[in-house]
Amino acid sequence: MMSDVSQLRAFAGKLRHAPGAKARRVRATTVKAAVNIKKAVQADLRGSSNSGIRRIPIQYEEPFLSAPMTVTIQIGPEAKAGGLANIAFFGTSKGGGGHRFYEHAEAELDTWKRYLGEAMEGLD
Repeated sequence: MMSDVSQLRAFAGKLRHAPGAKARRVRATTVKAAVNIKKAVQADLRGSSNSGIRRIPIQYEEPFLSAPMTVTIQIGPEAKAGGLANIAFFGTSKGGGGHRFYEHAEAELDTWKRYLGEAMEGLD
């Protein structure tokens, strides 16, 4: 989980003053992180012994502005996956839940922050 929100808030403050080219690089970096997370979740699911779980479709939606200077990207199973996705990630009283979801995002966080920093160089 993100433990230091102050760094992201400081980054958001810098982003408000970023020229268009740097803002586009930041968006591209964020999209790349989302694609990496999606691929990691898909690879995790493909390792399942359950054929239905191996076929759960994972999608990410193009980024959109959810508030001023806030980019939101949603990553998750497609709606048609239904309860099988819940079983894959969260399990039932009888077991399951062995597949990672949030952990893949956490694993990508440090790389994403590093590339964001590179995209923002020279804004101070």
